[in-house]
Amino acid sequence: MILSSDDLARSISNERLHLILMPTEACNFRCVYCYEDFKYRRMEPWVVEAVRKWIANRAPGLRSLHLSWFGGEPLLARGVIRTLMTDARSLHETHRDLHVTSNATTNGYLLSPSVLAELVDLGVTGYQISFDGPREHHDRKRVLAGGGGTFDRIWGNLLAAREVSRPFAITIRLHIDRENTEAARDFIDQVGAAFGGDDRFDLYIRGLSRLGGPNDDSLPVLDREESLPVIERLKDHARSLGLKLFEAEPGHSICYAARSNSFVVRANGRLNKCTIALEDPSNQVGMLRADGTVEVKAAPMTLWMRGLRSGDAAELKCPMRGIGSAQATPAGERLALK
Repeated sequence: MILSSDDLARSISNERLHLILMPTEACNFRCVYCYEDFKYRRMEPWVVEAVRKWIANRAPGLRSLHLSWFGGEPLLARGVIRTLMTDARSLHETHRDLHVTSNATTNGYLLSPSVLAELVDLGVTGYQISFDGPREHHDRKRVLAGGGGTFDRIWGNLLAAREVSRPFAITIRLHIDRENTEAARDFIDQVGAAFGGDDRFDLYIRGLSRLGGPNDDSLPVLDREESLPVIERLKDHARSLGLKLFEAEPGHSICYAARSNSFVVRANGRLNKCTIALEDPSNQVGMLRADGTVEVKAAPMTLWMRGLRSGDAAELKCPMRGIGSAQATPAGERLALK
């Protein structure tokens, strides 16, 4: 990979800040491939206040602030999202050069039309929601914490979202594995019938990954060589239906964790770089202080950012590779698993 001067500048610029916020690490699902331990519940009040101060302190020198909502299931803590998004949007009134954007990785179970409308009005305009194929496959893998399927509720929310007259974007993420390769085509037909022609919806087709969860050994994951032709055929089928496919933005090959201006903010105030292997010591790079300043450890930060110096494609796509215990995955996959 040739790292362009623009990519490098965006990755180290003090005028840009990307915070991946975990308003809760609890979840209403127990997906069979999940790697999280749900250790921390709702974001502690002092952490919410510290994030508010951090953003306010940085605003005068920022041109871009991007807030990504992750979890757990972030919609279980909509009050935290409401508080911080209200603050973030108000900053534009006094800092006209500051561009504020926001997206959420959600399982979609709580994304009713009224919740979607409220969040979009707050500035959370991008969403990614995962499926494992049609109902009979999805409901075996993405189950409620108390047991039971989730497909019908999520699909119903997506259908209802079509009637929300707001400028949002929803990526429907489809996991492909050994068990659902044939059924995936039926799911794509279902997506095409429901959302074809609506540019607010697109489809992201990718193979299921092992990400360090307790069930990794039993997951029906396709090898990369097997998955590539399967996924390409499914993409061709989606295109034939007029579906819009998710396309990575320029610079997407640089993982957010490799950038100096991107941090994961845990519910307890800890700062991580990657949303996988959250408890790995190499992935704990600092702490948020109550006054809105941050304590960052130079050594691990330098290790995560080493690809910006070397230009090595592997280090830029997945800086966790070689320094942590989690299995390496392509850029962007970590943030979008839910």
